[in-house]
Amino acid sequence: MEREDAHAEIARLRAEIARHNHLYYAAAAPELEDEAYDALVRELQAWETRFPGLAAPDSPTAVVGGAPDARFPSAPHSRPMISLQNSYDAAEVSAFDARVRRELGVPVVVYTVEPKIDGVAVALRYAEGELAQGLTRGDGRQGDVITDNLGALTEIPTRLPDDWRDLFPGRAPRAVELRGEAFLRLDRFQALNGEREAAGLAPFANPRNATAGTLKTLDVEVVRRRRLSVRFYQLFPLDDAVEPATHSAELAAIRRLGLPAQDFLETATDAAGLIASLDRLAARRASLGYQIDGAVIKVDERRWQAALGETAKTPRWGLAYKYAAETARTRLERIVLQVGRTGVITPVAVLTPVPLAGTTVARATLHNWEEIARKDVRIGDTVIVARGGDVIPKVVSVVPEARTGAEQPFPPPVACPVCATPAVRRPDEVAWRCPNPFCPAVAAGRLRHFVGRDACDITGLGERGIELFLELDLVRGPADLLRLRRDQLAGLPGWGEKSADKLIASLGRARERPWAAKIFALGLPGVGTATAATLAGRFATIDALRAATAPELCALPDIGEVVAGEIGNFLASPEGAALLDDFAAAGFWKAREHVPPPPEPGSTPLDGQTYVLTGTLVALTRAEAKRSLETLGAKVTGSVSRRTTAVVAGADPGGKLDDAVRLGVPVLDEAGLRRLLAGGEGDHAG
Repeated sequence: MEREDAHAEIARLRAEIARHNHLYYAAAAPELEDEAYDALVRELQAWETRFPGLAAPDSPTAVVGGAPDARFPSAPHSRPMISLQNSYDAAEVSAFDARVRRELGVPVVVYTVEPKIDGVAVALRYAEGELAQGLTRGDGRQGDVITDNLGALTEIPTRLPDDWRDLFPGRAPRAVELRGEAFLRLDRFQALNGEREAAGLAPFANPRNATAGTLKTLDVEVVRRRRLSVRFYQLFPLDDAVEPATHSAELAAIRRLGLPAQDFLETATDAAGLIASLDRLAARRASLGYQIDGAVIKVDERRWQAALGETAKTPRWGLAYKYAAETARTRLERIVLQVGRTGVITPVAVLTPVPLAGTTVARATLHNWEEIARKDVRIGDTVIVARGGDVIPKVVSVVPEARTGAEQPFPPPVACPVCATPAVRRPDEVAWRCPNPFCPAVAAGRLRHFVGRDACDITGLGERGIELFLELDLVRGPADLLRLRRDQLAGLPGWGEKSADKLIASLGRARERPWAAKIFALGLPGVGTATAATLAGRFATIDALRAATAPELCALPDIGEVVAGEIGNFLASPEGAALLDDFAAAGFWKAREHVPPPPEPGSTPLDGQTYVLTGTLVALTRAEAKRSLETLGAKVTGSVSRRTTAVVAGADPGGKLDDAVRLGVPVLDEAGLRRLLAGGEGDHAG
């Protein structure tokens, strides 16, 4: 029975961690602080250690990152892009130093200390000095190809300086890889949120979420306008050329290329020196101009890094030291309720304003009533608030000894604070909801979501316009927007013929939006832009999506059991059905929104095969060749590995041909490619 209990607990933890991975990597909307997430992973690790027969190679304890994004092609990493083990106190830093010296058998080790930017890890490959490919971390083994988006960042060069080969002693490499962290500077983040609020859009929660969403947008111009920054921390050749002997030398080489590296770098030779460096970096934290959530500690010598090795998930030669969130003490004056577009009622603490992390904090989220009960939060309490990356800080705890007896508990809501509909709580949820789909707060939230850039991209309708339409009862839901007439709009206060024409034209284009954008516009629970694209690739019509079963949804990439259940429940609910029917009546859906879904794996001639294109093709362009190969089920990537099926080499091939020869990967000439596409096996060139 104990093993059965362990199996159930492991399954629960894996599902919970998978949900948080989806929120962090795919939806860019994390709910947990890093320390709470790490605690879940450590709990799972303890169970798997106790019951090793229940461990699995795809467990969150063994893999990094999230599932691939279906909107982007993927490619393998040249080296695993693993993550550092997290540490939260000085004792763990001392233990790390002791273990490293013990395993290396040396009395002194040189370490580097640098900021851990709270951003998004990226990898860039340069062939003959030209930017050839840009990847996300992905699951650590392969990442999403976002070359164009990364190329839009001004700090990422499309070509390295002419003397880049001089950085490597001996034989110069033909290709190199740079790794770094993309992020938003705080001034840019504040400016972007100001622009979004002026346009009636919800502000980004924090710089990290904004960065992740920007890098995964399908519009390069959006990436260019948002002006992300990057700091590089790794440089290595993609062949057997000699790489820098130390991490310090590696960072110096990056700077010699004229590329941005870390603003803070110190070395230390023992635990005391490491902790002193961590303290100095913490003192500079507020002046860096961008968010860091800690520091990165690395063994400096490459040869010692190699000797220490790494696990499947983390290197044994590095450690991420996480700073505690900045906190302040203040009084909780009252609690107000906010109602979101899905009807969830959220309690928000109104505080006596207090300076914290460079700003004045007057509000803090209380999450839900389960959290209020767990922390025993009462109106009038003296509370500790923390501000990490979120726009709205969190109430961490209360100060019981400061109570006077006048503090008042805050019970769950009896009714919606906006429309007075009795509040409900579903059996499987902690949240209280307003079940009224026509609640003005729910309606306003859905309208804001529907008109957003990643949804139907309606220009000419901001927050004030939405409030006016609801106040005048012109609309009750997003489908009503599609029924608006020019004469209704032109006579509204503050409107005229030009603004009416602009909105009507934009609403007309909404019916022609990409299928994935239409799905995202519905505001399905748990569905971000990446998940919407996954659903769009599997279901060709709204009727097919409505008929989707839980097993069908669970089988899709980046959709786990929890998200599948939320989608299914919403589609089957009366309010969900009414929303979709209303869209149908407004002519929003097409008979077929996209081409039929791709064939099942194994049903196409080249399913499971991977090809790389290099050089100039004569009979067809590289883009045409790529489309033809993908139509037959093949994957076309930008780099050669031992898993590559074949390299297609046209005239004047680049270093990919050399890589194929070195790795023993078959090579096709253009005639062989044509035979392959025509149904033959394809002859190897040379």
